[in-house]
Amino acid sequence: MSDYDVIVVGAGPAGTCTAIHAARQGLHVLLLDQKKFPREKTCGDALSSLAIAELNSLGLLPRLLEIPHTPVQKITYHGADTSSVTVPILKIDDTASEAGIICRRILLDALLMEIAAEEEVEVVDWCRITEVLVKGGQAYGVKGERGGGRGVSWTAKVVVGADGSDSLVARQMNMPRYPEYRALAVRGYFRQVLGIRGNIEVHFPEEVLPGYVWFHPTETSQTNVGLTIPMDVVKDTNIKPKQALKRALASPELKERFAFAEQMGEIEAGVLPVGNPIREIHGNGFILVGDAAGLVNPCSSDGTTNAIISARIAGEVLAKTCKGESWDEAALREYPYYLWKEIGPSLEMGGRLLGLRTPKAIGSLIRSASRRPHNAGWISGVLLGSALPSTDLDDFLSYINFFSK
Repeated sequence: MSDYDVIVVGAGPAGTCTAIHAARQGLHVLLLDQKKFPREKTCGDALSSLAIAELNSLGLLPRLLEIPHTPVQKITYHGADTSSVTVPILKIDDTASEAGIICRRILLDALLMEIAAEEEVEVVDWCRITEVLVKGGQAYGVKGERGGGRGVSWTAKVVVGADGSDSLVARQMNMPRYPEYRALAVRGYFRQVLGIRGNIEVHFPEEVLPGYVWFHPTETSQTNVGLTIPMDVVKDTNIKPKQALKRALASPELKERFAFAEQMGEIEAGVLPVGNPIREIHGNGFILVGDAAGLVNPCSSDGTTNAIISARIAGEVLAKTCKGESWDEAALREYPYYLWKEIGPSLEMGGRLLGLRTPKAIGSLIRSASRRPHNAGWISGVLLGSALPSTDLDDFLSYINFFSK
């Protein structure tokens, strides 16, 4: 008999939300993380309107609003040609009090872990998993070390890999790596950046296209400043993202805003596993969620939203599977089916929108949003990569492609 129904390896938003969903379905869940909480995590710290809607449906939004955060209602876009426009963030859930939120991951992840414990999830942090236990090709548990080097092991019907882009669970279960579907992001915190007005800012310096630079104001005097760029562009141009970010901040457009700014700590880098429905994300006795599954939107570089969505679908499938007699690949097949059905179209559209990011097209979109405020929110989705597929969008993209060449 297994020690648990489900063992979740990794306590970021994907792992903790999977554990919460599964526990609420009556499953006995163990949640593990190698770090001692609270801990820092390299991230842009932004929660999209869709992520907020998912957290609200879980009943977690009121708790989130109790911890330090910055509510954001607008995004300002800056093109390489000095054009700019400020547009509202469209709410997906009308019952949610905020359209967007900046919440530092050190606070968000600690809160989600606390809520998981309240849902009777057994939580163990500072526990480094070293091995997935496998018998007959099927995962049935994990082995690792707790703080101080004490060996531990547990068994479960299903192991959930929520352990990031370099997932040990994925590697030990011999899952494909998909190096062609990656982006690189760097970010740092800066204090006293001038002109921060509580809006998200997205800048499109020509050097980093089709990537972009973000400014995310936190609840402190610090601003989360970062850059994301597709990995193939990094390799083809030999660009150094940390240096590219520094050059962008020293450009004539931004130099004055950083005249008195102080960098807090180091510029951190991270690999973003870009989503694509061809990815294999489950097998005998295991599934992958969040960055371990590779769900980052190729255009917006947002991984948190799809991570939380994957947690919901994983929880639903785990509840059904763990109450059955088999936990093999066939029994878990509904997880990738329903996940790709829900987020696959937006990932495909994100890839198309990424290809649209030329200086001319971005400038055209920004000016169009300025002239047509009633369409500004929709155009914002095109600029950031969050627009959903539609016939109208196909027609618009054909128009933009023609006139931006």
